[in-house]
Amino acid sequence: MAEWRETPFKHPVAEAALQQHPAYGRACRVWGREVRCFVLGDSTAPLATAQVLVRRWPGLGKVALLSRGPIWGAGIPAAVRGAALPDLLAHLRQDHAGLIATPEIGEEGDPFAGLGYLPMMTPAHVVELDLGGGPAAMRARLRGKWRNRLVRAEAAGLEVWQTRMTGDTGHWLLRAEAGQAKARGYRRLPPGFTAAFAAASPGAAQVFTAYLAGERVAGILVLLHAPTASYHMAWSAPQGRAVGAANLLLWRAMQWAAAQGCTRLDLDLVDTETAPGLARFKLGTGATPRALGHTWIDAPGTRLVARLWPGGQRIQMPSGQKA
Repeated sequence: MAEWRETPFKHPVAEAALQQHPAYGRACRVWGREVRCFVLGDSTAPLATAQVLVRRWPGLGKVALLSRGPIWGAGIPAAVRGAALPDLLAHLRQDHAGLIATPEIGEEGDPFAGLGYLPMMTPAHVVELDLGGGPAAMRARLRGKWRNRLVRAEAAGLEVWQTRMTGDTGHWLLRAEAGQAKARGYRRLPPGFTAAFAAASPGAAQVFTAYLAGERVAGILVLLHAPTASYHMAWSAPQGRAVGAANLLLWRAMQWAAAQGCTRLDLDLVDTETAPGLARFKLGTGATPRALGHTWIDAPGTRLVARLWPGGQRIQMPSGQKA
């Protein structure tokens, strides 16, 4: 049976979420975080790859965070995946006081179900936008109301600028979005991570800004991690929301990402209950929602709780642990 080896990898073995891409690992290291990378089998032609972020959890110690991984190569049999995953987890538990994982869902369901882990959080949904077929095909996939707002925005006299984000935590979009997050009460990745990503992968963090009559009214940030990209953050002033500036900016970002050879734009999490407006905005692009697995934890005492309370419980993570 193939074994897991800890070694840097240049690229995951298949299309992957941002958290499993080397660009994410580089950003976390610049940000001062520890990242570990594993390959299954021969490092020159691995069967799977896994990227793990190491954090310190107060009162517990070092915790390994495995988000949206491992990434399996094409055609890896379910039996091989079923045997290799516990081996990776056991290896990580030797060096860490705890392990937290949010897996992708495969044809066989949640790969962590039945492993004895405690479910911390119920499954979330992400939204993925197909960038194939060219601008005409992408525009045809837009939902009617979204397309209508785009048409109005295109006629509103907006000026769109595209620039590289620098590694400066004081960038105007980071400051504006921080104020928006505080006002609306939502969680976000710290600006340090975003600045680190821009510094670690020059040119991969692109800012699209809309101006109306010379005044900045909206901005979005897209992160490139080929062959996919991620819609990372957005901000709109009231004037921007009134004319649909976010629609125009996202449309321009979609075209740019497709021109870079990206096949998909990840629009992050979608929650129709707590943020219905944002959910409608994301789904209006024609994107497809997809469920992830539970967020699972293995730490001292959790296996006993998992046996006594199979349904799990909701555990709040310390501030800043989202990355």
